[in-house]
Amino acid sequence: MLNNYKVAIKGMVCDRCILTVKEAFHQLNIPIVNISLGEVTTVSALSAPDTAALSEKLKPLGFTLLEDKKTKLVRDVRILVGQVYSGNYDFPEGFRFSDVVADALDRDYNTISNTFSESEHVTLEKYIIEYRVEKAKELLVYTDQSLADIADKLGFSSAAHLSRQFKSTTGLNSSYFRNIRKSKIALAREEEPSA
Repeated sequence: MLNNYKVAIKGMVCDRCILTVKEAFHQLNIPIVNISLGEVTTVSALSAPDTAALSEKLKPLGFTLLEDKKTKLVRDVRILVGQVYSGNYDFPEGFRFSDVVADALDRDYNTISNTFSESEHVTLEKYIIEYRVEKAKELLVYTDQSLADIADKLGFSSAAHLSRQFKSTTGLNSSYFRNIRKSKIALAREEEPSA
């Protein structure tokens, strides 16, 4: 069964508005299921880039995207996860993401976590682990940082902790991704023109 998502749009007052908004979605290749005054039902939730592009496209036409509180909360949580686990965050002693997100969003952590899980169909904790593992994969393939350095940058307690999370999340060892880096470097060397 498909999950349909509702997108509220301010300023739709007539049939011509429906046609104009429908065309905007079509131009951005965002599939819709249904459209009525003030509301568009899409096949899936809009990504942040889709939301930004749609907002830009609708604004000169006199329409405004209305973001509900839950959608905004989830977007803010995703942004904060991206900032904290970017590889550039200085993790203080006793760091807990739950404290950071509760302070940043001025909300109770349980409310934030429950809203996120309800909207995204994955727990916030699992989302964070998956995000950190994806970031670790990126760093293993595109940098020469050690696993211990990567673990430290992404807030893991040790390289062994990162390795365990890596194996349980991807089913692969971190060395698999380090070998991809080695293969990329070897290919790049082969493609260099000889002098």
